[in-house]
Amino acid sequence: MKMIRLLLFAALLALSCHAFGLGLQMYSLQEDFDRDTPGTLDRLKSQGFMDIETSVFTKLPAVELRGLLQARGMTCSSHHVRPEDLEKKMDQVIVDAKALGAVQVVCPILPHKAPMDRAQVLKAAARFNGYGAVLNAAGLRFAYHNHNHALDFTVADSPAGPGETFYDVLIAATEPGVVSFQLDVFWVAWGGAKAADVIAKDGQRICSLHLKDLARDAKPDVGNPKSARPLMVRLASGRVDIPAVIAAAKARGVSHFIIEDESPNAGAQLAESLQAVKPQLDETPSPNK
Repeated sequence: MKMIRLLLFAALLALSCHAFGLGLQMYSLQEDFDRDTPGTLDRLKSQGFMDIETSVFTKLPAVELRGLLQARGMTCSSHHVRPEDLEKKMDQVIVDAKALGAVQVVCPILPHKAPMDRAQVLKAAARFNGYGAVLNAAGLRFAYHNHNHALDFTVADSPAGPGETFYDVLIAATEPGVVSFQLDVFWVAWGGAKAADVIAKDGQRICSLHLKDLARDAKPDVGNPKSARPLMVRLASGRVDIPAVIAAAKARGVSHFIIEDESPNAGAQLAESLQAVKPQLDETPSPNK
């Protein structure tokens, strides 16, 4: 059974990498989507975005959103859901993901109560293993998306090795082929780590990236993620080495990249962010990658 799950996961990954190279997280323009979804999709398409990822705040029914996307030749490859929906409404999560045409279901929240500790990470890992098994059996990939609310990239309590982070604990406690990871490079930088290093270490578990950038002169208040929005800047203009991140990801076989911008300037700079990274994303990896 485990071998079947691994083969299914590999097939899903191949499908995603082939069909979806670059997307946009809907939360970047959440208010615009809430106010005028058709018009917002038209604007995104004109800028060059053809694939989207839902946010946990997406209000439009899945079937209706799929219809709007299909009418424009667009797709939804990834579906973000809350952990409580995975726990209590898994059947509906699967129905919605399939209605959207999504390949993966992503949980962007690590359930915990502050302060974070190893026991809570291990408890979440056990739940993620269960969610992943159910979603894999339904033909969907399951992934966790790191945010700073769980302090993923801070050093764990009683670290098993030098510098071990809570993210390392979660990687080790979840089952390959059942739980994948969507790496948000902004929150990695916010926690003081380098995304290219994380990808080099854990790339075999990473299915996609969230691309966004942190201002060069930013002084992150690590324990206060709500202070982050004003410090988000256009891709490749901040302190995150976006070219190195993309190169490291492509070297590990990752080819699903999702742009997200939560800054007050998101609407104005998304097209510029796309143009800043698209040439590198369009490059064909060498055969040995």
